[in-house]
Amino acid sequence: MVQKPVARLLLSLACLAAAVPARAVFIRSEMDVIEAEPLFDSEYFVDLLAFSPPLEWEWDWDAALSTRPTAAYRINGASLDCCSLLLEQEASLRRRVADWLDFRYDLRQRGDKDLDDFHQWLAFEAGPWAGLSFGAFGEPTFAKQDADIGGLIRWRPVDVLMVYGSRNAVDWNFNSRGFGNESYQAKPTTYEAGIEAWTPVGLLRPRVEVDAPLRRADPTVARVYHYRRTSAQLRWDLPAGERRRGFSLRYRYELKQEGARFDPAAAGSSLAHARVAHDVRLAGLVPAGSRGSLEAGAEGLWRAAHSATPGAAEPTARFWRWEVHPYARYRLKTSEKLVWEAATFLSYGELRRTYGSAPSLYANPVEAKLGLGVDFLYSANGRVGLNTNFDLDDATRHAWDGGNVRAQLFF
Repeated sequence: MVQKPVARLLLSLACLAAAVPARAVFIRSEMDVIEAEPLFDSEYFVDLLAFSPPLEWEWDWDAALSTRPTAAYRINGASLDCCSLLLEQEASLRRRVADWLDFRYDLRQRGDKDLDDFHQWLAFEAGPWAGLSFGAFGEPTFAKQDADIGGLIRWRPVDVLMVYGSRNAVDWNFNSRGFGNESYQAKPTTYEAGIEAWTPVGLLRPRVEVDAPLRRADPTVARVYHYRRTSAQLRWDLPAGERRRGFSLRYRYELKQEGARFDPAAAGSSLAHARVAHDVRLAGLVPAGSRGSLEAGAEGLWRAAHSATPGAAEPTARFWRWEVHPYARYRLKTSEKLVWEAATFLSYGELRRTYGSAPSLYANPVEAKLGLGVDFLYSANGRVGLNTNFDLDDATRHAWDGGNVRAQLFF
């Protein structure tokens, strides 16, 4: 059996993830960029890692949102290049409005070179009764055609196990309340299921999400857009304590297929694209002296994509990529208000692109980055961090490699 202090900690960490589904659902901006792989330069994925918050930030966020009532906000903004900003925002408000009813508001935004995704969710959940609870959630919008609505069920047979599932009707009244001539020939629906399991060696959170195949027609431009996606994730966390080392494992799989068909089609206008992506990160956190900590780990990714363009001069394109990113962060608390950080991030891999019958284009980029930063701990309820990266492998030409601002606020 899980020891009581550990069990309480892991139980609190699960409350955030268990409250509502993740809901990475189809949005209109999915249609803007169908073939995104050419946008990801050789530094893109290691930059995402270098600008990500440290483990202790993530664990503090999970622990803070486990309490009732809860109100919290966090933001992470980073310069990816001259014209692109990584922007992540999340806000959560949770209240117990009756003995049997929870209310929750969630704001989530993720803007990167792949997609600018923004949602505001409202959710009510009733229960539990004999371990079962039932909920309804939705995303209201000014344009009613873009509103989502769904339901969820949760079952906790014992204290250390919880299972949940949900169904979300995306743009559920688009065809009846739309502004223009567009309509869904096959309506979008997202299904999600997950498990929260507390063990003596950490909290396990597997999750699967399926976006059912959709078809969206726009007669104005004679286009039919199609899309489907399946993703699976696993999180395994054991937060570090005063006398205990911590670790974190993240794995994500995604299969995405989309495209646009024009009828009649100009040469090269129709496009079908599919990609498969695997991403795994393993990291640990250990004490380093009386006031310091060392976070070290590695990320690995593998991606393959294929595009077909009927009538084009080069009708097919293939993209293949793998990378390994070892990294380390040293953090030192010099006062009650300041934590300094120094970090290194390395990247090695292979990029391969093939267009039609032409020979493949290969590259084996090596990237090395130095990160420096400081956290301002202005109170027990939040922190603000300022960070910057330096490009060590190209320091003579391009030393500075972007800044990063992040904050976590608890109310």
